[in-house]
Amino acid sequence: MIAFSTIKINLFIIALLLSCQFLTAQNSVLVNFGSNTCSTSVVPNFSLIKGPLTGLPVMLANCDLSAQTANFYSVFIAYNPKDNKVYVADIRNNIQTKIWVLDVGLPLNMRCPLTIPVAPTYAYSYISNNFEFDNNGDLWSFSNYNTATGQCNMDKFDVNTGTVINSRILQFPPGNFPTTIQSGDLTILPNGRMFASLGSGICRLYEIKDYSSTTTTASAMYLKTLPRDCYGIAFINGTIELTGSTFNGNCYYYDYNITTGVLGAEKAFQNGQLPIDNTSITPAVGCTKQLVNAVKVNSNTVDITYEIYAVNMGNVVLNNFQIIDNLAATFGAANVSNVSASFDVGGNGAGLVLNAAFNGTTVTEILLPGQNLPNKILLNKNSFCKVLVRCRATNLSASTVYYNTATTKGDIGSANIVSLVNVSDSSNNGETSVVDPNKNGNAGDVGENIPTPFVFTTLPVKFVAVSASFVNKQTVQVKWNVATPLNDAAFFGIEYSADAINWQQIGSEAIYNTNIGQYNFTHLTIPAGKLFYRIKQTDTDGSFVYSSIVLLNNSSVANSFVFYPNPATDKIQITGLVLAAGENATAQLLDAAGKILMEKKITLAETNLQVGHLPNGNYLLKIFTAKKAVVEKIVIKR
Repeated sequence: MIAFSTIKINLFIIALLLSCQFLTAQNSVLVNFGSNTCSTSVVPNFSLIKGPLTGLPVMLANCDLSAQTANFYSVFIAYNPKDNKVYVADIRNNIQTKIWVLDVGLPLNMRCPLTIPVAPTYAYSYISNNFEFDNNGDLWSFSNYNTATGQCNMDKFDVNTGTVINSRILQFPPGNFPTTIQSGDLTILPNGRMFASLGSGICRLYEIKDYSSTTTTASAMYLKTLPRDCYGIAFINGTIELTGSTFNGNCYYYDYNITTGVLGAEKAFQNGQLPIDNTSITPAVGCTKQLVNAVKVNSNTVDITYEIYAVNMGNVVLNNFQIIDNLAATFGAANVSNVSASFDVGGNGAGLVLNAAFNGTTVTEILLPGQNLPNKILLNKNSFCKVLVRCRATNLSASTVYYNTATTKGDIGSANIVSLVNVSDSSNNGETSVVDPNKNGNAGDVGENIPTPFVFTTLPVKFVAVSASFVNKQTVQVKWNVATPLNDAAFFGIEYSADAINWQQIGSEAIYNTNIGQYNFTHLTIPAGKLFYRIKQTDTDGSFVYSSIVLLNNSSVANSFVFYPNPATDKIQITGLVLAAGENATAQLLDAAGKILMEKKITLAETNLQVGHLPNGNYLLKIFTAKKAVVEKIVIKR
């Protein structure tokens, strides 16, 4: 009976942990280098610890490194988001850095490496003082500290060769210089913020500013003097964990709230281990949702368009990525019809596939199951997606506020009950910038999951048409038509973006006459590259709605063009083609062998090629005139 009760309690605790994980937007795994016991043992190992700040941490793996390094002193550990591997650096002889690259099975599994060679993967003369990878896979370290000036070098170096790629001066604040940079650690959040704990005897916590700039001196902002020396630091669920040991059986950690600046009480380090250096594997997801259009059909019916933005905010690929929108919970299942989902312009760099069965009532999953969402590496735009959800809602009441929430989720690890780590985030009302307003890397904080409201009596302006065209090589004219009268409308804001993610207002038009439906704006001195435009209409009460997005391509080459989406499903849109007077252009779609599958004369500002009948695969899109031909690769994927 006792054994059976214990099993029931343990299973209940595990089930509770799993259910709680599904409610968090970030669910970090702590990677600890040190020893598997907090005693005087110096046997080096590294471990993977799930739920490190929950009070019930779970040891996923405990990996012996005694064959690689004799002890744990002057050894660092870092997780690399670019290849999903763990790197261990040994600088004990202060002559050479030795680095082992360890495959811990991500993103599908979390385990000790199947084999760990005794010989290091890399060895070179550059000596790093602590090191950490940013989300681009760049490796950062400190070197050459001058205790008199409070300056050291902030180095980005090549992990393969030890070559310093670039270095800049890092200035610590007067009165709060670290006693040394050889004792401590640094961590980099997936959003790029860097924190460091440095010093022996007196240990201080800093945020490192402008470390990646090539034109300014980096600076360290003093945050806190720590109660004890902290040799390890890691980013865990929107907070900083700082770890250390007295090496006589006392191993401890503190949590530091990035938003409030509050340092938590001292606690015993997880699972009775000894920490020397830390890093973290951080699955995280964020989501926003905004009302972008609503058109009144009759006295109780409206056609609504929502935009859902979902983004991988962590440093690891998310498995089983999904977006859920339950329209029935908002309007009632019997009141929802004409439901559809489509990717916004530039909103599917990851090549995700929509779920054709999605209806917002009995089927609420917008994506087909079993897909992955990459983490952001370098300038890739494949770590997010934007989906437009359209529906007709009927039997609406003017006295009701209809709140709607989308949910995103994903996981890492294997599907067994121990190692699976889930993340989930409900949407915050607004555009992409409100996904993480306090910029602590966690989209699930209080005030960051506000449902999107809709009131039938305050319908936004209906955009009839939006267009953009070149006046000349330096100027674009944006035109838009709206249905009148423009009741309660205050002004239009004209917004521009180079990537359809980050927008800036470039002008505004006040609404003086509610019966005028045609407007235009001239964008002067346009930049090169892709030009995305949209119109934001704001009401007198501050509510707003967006138009659809239009796209141009600014190039001095007369017959350059823009095509999207890529991957394509049913059609390819071609726009931005600039032709000289009397010049003609032709679009051809070819298979991988060069066979022409379709051909179409381009006579309009935007041309569509219907490709819904073609099988999935790689194709070539060729646009040519009498003077020049341009060929681009395109993928058809459903």
